[in-house]
Amino acid sequence: METVQSNTIETPALENGKHPVNIATISAGFEKGDFLVREEQGNRVYFDFFEEAFNYIANKGYARMHREEEKEWIELMNIIHDSVKGGMKYNTGTLLMVLSRPITVLPPGEAASVKKSSSRGRGTSKERVNP
Repeated sequence: METVQSNTIETPALENGKHPVNIATISAGFEKGDFLVREEQGNRVYFDFFEEAFNYIANKGYARMHREEEKEWIELMNIIHDSVKGGMKYNTGTLLMVLSRPITVLPPGEAASVKKSSSRGRGTSKERVNP
């Protein structure tokens, strides 16, 4: 089994050779800002310029996926959104990019303690970033 060296432990590859990742997306066409970045835990940040949106998410460790993998994610999200009866209420923009960041897998005992300590005071961010 292939492994990837992370900061805390070795993360095993899945059977298909892929590793667990978080995804973030950049979409366009919103009233609050021309570009929207969606990232983990439902955080949403609006930008007036694409470069600002891309730099924001890149500085958080996300990188653009290979073209074929990104295409698969976009197709999958389109299928999922189309399956919502009556259409999506909040996701009305155009998906432009899907980015990913590797996940560090913690041992089961550590994962429970991290979840407890990080769950307090966490909400979703709906901030707008202006130049």
